[in-house]
Amino acid sequence: RAPVSVSAELFSSSSPDCHSSCLFRILTKLYESSHALGRFFSNAETFHLGESAVVQYKLTFIFPEEELRNSTLSTEIVYNVFRQFLYDQNEEESGTMFILPSSLKMHTMH
Repeated sequence: RAPVSVSAELFSSSSPDCHSSCLFRILTKLYESSHALGRFFSNAETFHLGESAVVQYKLTFIFPEEELRNSTLSTEIVYNVFRQFLYDQNEEESGTMFILPSSLKMHTMH
């Protein structure tokens, strides 16, 4: 397993509970459909931080042992898939769930 922890600040007028559940759906759909990462994506977990607009989330990718010999999970690839999604989002279409691309932070969990 190669878990990756990511946090982003969400600017939204909706409730914090919506942040977490909406982001869970976005992350799951995004990484399941990724050509580079979809076959390795296992799950996403989201955690909202009280009444703030910040949601933390953890992504889990599982590599078969034979794949680990041939490649490694790059945090940069995981980051860039989400970052590209954020840059492609339309603020008007995103409604209350617009995520500011510059708010994305990512680090690998050990």
